[in-house]
Amino acid sequence: MHHKIFLKQMKRSKKTILYLLLLFAVTAFFVTSVNLYQNSIHNLKVSEETFSTLAVTEIYGEVDKYGELVEPNSEEHIGYRAVGVKGYDVREILDSEAVESYDLRSHYGAYIEGHPAMYYSPIIFGNGNIDNWSMRSNNVIRFKIDSSEPMELEYYPPDPYKSEEGIFKIDIQDDASDFWEYPEWMKYNCFGFMEEEWNAYREDVKQLNQTDDTDRLILYPGVEYLAVLGGQGFFKWTEKPGILEYNDTKGDDHESFYFVTPLQDYETIRLTYDGFREGLEYEKGFSPFPIQRVEDVEKDLKLKAYFEDIWQDTSIQQYTHNVVATNDVTSVPAFHLGSAVLTEGRLITQEEYEKGAKVCLISEEMVKNQKWKIGDKLDMKLFESEYIPGDAYPDDQPTYDGEETPFVEEGEYEIVGIYSIYSTAGNTELAPDTLEILPYNIYIPTKSISKEREPEDLLIHGSTFSVKLKNGKVEEFLADMEAKGLTERKEGRYEPKFTFYDQGYSAVESGLRSMNSTAKLLLLLSSVLLLIVCILVAYFFWQNQRQTVGIFRLLGGTKRQAVLAVLRCALILTVLGAAAGGILGWSVTYLAGTGIMERNMEELETDMTGTYDMSGFAQQEADIRIQADPLATMGACSAALLYPMFLLGFAAMDIHKEPRELLPKGKG
Repeated sequence: MHHKIFLKQMKRSKKTILYLLLLFAVTAFFVTSVNLYQNSIHNLKVSEETFSTLAVTEIYGEVDKYGELVEPNSEEHIGYRAVGVKGYDVREILDSEAVESYDLRSHYGAYIEGHPAMYYSPIIFGNGNIDNWSMRSNNVIRFKIDSSEPMELEYYPPDPYKSEEGIFKIDIQDDASDFWEYPEWMKYNCFGFMEEEWNAYREDVKQLNQTDDTDRLILYPGVEYLAVLGGQGFFKWTEKPGILEYNDTKGDDHESFYFVTPLQDYETIRLTYDGFREGLEYEKGFSPFPIQRVEDVEKDLKLKAYFEDIWQDTSIQQYTHNVVATNDVTSVPAFHLGSAVLTEGRLITQEEYEKGAKVCLISEEMVKNQKWKIGDKLDMKLFESEYIPGDAYPDDQPTYDGEETPFVEEGEYEIVGIYSIYSTAGNTELAPDTLEILPYNIYIPTKSISKEREPEDLLIHGSTFSVKLKNGKVEEFLADMEAKGLTERKEGRYEPKFTFYDQGYSAVESGLRSMNSTAKLLLLLSSVLLLIVCILVAYFFWQNQRQTVGIFRLLGGTKRQAVLAVLRCALILTVLGAAAGGILGWSVTYLAGTGIMERNMEELETDMTGTYDMSGFAQQEADIRIQADPLATMGACSAALLYPMFLLGFAAMDIHKEPRELLPKGKG
């Protein structure tokens, strides 16, 4: 019961309230500062882990229309342009200490049986759109005309693209695609041959017509023909898996019937840069007339072999999709900038990239076209392809040629994520195709393909080559490039130009470091204040208790009993003050801290608008915040135990004195 004496004395003292308020206030301050500091450290770490800095790398030079270096004053010169360069040595770029990683993406075609390559092209009709799909490649058909009279298709030399839109009935015997259900009626538009090309086929035309006419084609009833047709539209899915039929929405439209040169017949397909955007130029090799009598084909071994190859290649081409192999899809400028965003599933993991797991990402466009979903496995046969510009439509499909592009990999790739494409954001000074991607790209890990492509065979281009820098190292990287003379413009060589996108890291990091500095200062002040208050409260509390201790010992109490009783009273004050201070500190941290963060984020967002890419900021804003942590709060509250510890120290200095020495003078 001896401790009750001390409790009564403590209750009677008016100073007890002051001590309690001091402990309450200093604990609240310390709890707040600890939480703010912890959050500032956490937020800096989050910003380092979630934001990344991408150096979009474009290769510039004084070039001709094909991107080859030429003299600036030569006839072939088109200007100082961003181009794609095969075999460009990037090692000096990657040697910089500021480089964290890089990604050199390669392109493939993927044959996926049962899934025709097409694009969604809705028909605007009435008050809404009607679902419609179009081919992305040529087709080869065997057909007869369903007529009792010959059908004449005229050629107009002054205007080879003139369209008379003659409609005739056709009976298709077979087609290479094996999934298009053609309508019975076809519409003849034009041949599409320039006069020089048409004249080169004069003998073929005569053979086809069985006459000397060369200004028209004559198709005869009962005769079977082979023809290479251009890609066509106006198709819709049927209930039969993998089958599309003609989409006769209005009842009077008919599929176009026009001839083309197969893609496989072009010796080279080259990137060109003489327009506003990159384009493709085709250099034609051997190519027979695209429509032949079957009987003539059967008689000519060379012609027969040709059409057999084209038929086989086309049957693969119709199911060929675009594939991009990457080591980090977030290094693709469109994904880094937020122009391509994951909408379902997940991204490919780092472990999957390293192990070469057979997983893939597909676009919403592919979902619409193919009815694929997360978890589906795509049985893909891959062949090497070249880079295709983002605006190459309609020539936006890898070209399969059984002789030139054999399959190099086969396997089932599981769909783990679906992405959507939005308007391109970023520096408008970049070449148009640098930030763009095709709407039906399939992304896979590079290491999932066992046969690695040689670096000299890969195109170094703004959209294919990206470098990730360590956050905050842009200036260091630029200094390295300048020291090596890489960015210096010199005649007779290519120079890299870099555009940096840090997702707003530089602005966010500046604000977070400022908040971290403030938190450090507050923590230092609160720590010092806590120490001072605990010492002072302990000293004065002991001074108030000395008389009670002296009287208690005169009445027979022991030293140990006295100290324990005083310590028990101090602990009561500590618990009450720390608990109340912890609650207040928790509330202050959550309310004031969150308010400060919101104001800073608003200022940052305003400052960053039009200057920085905001995609990373927008995605990570929810992770950069201030909140009170229960463990940190409890740990901070426990710091109030300094008070009873100091009290024990003061008690130790007096407790061995005689009881009368503890009493005020005059009361001994």
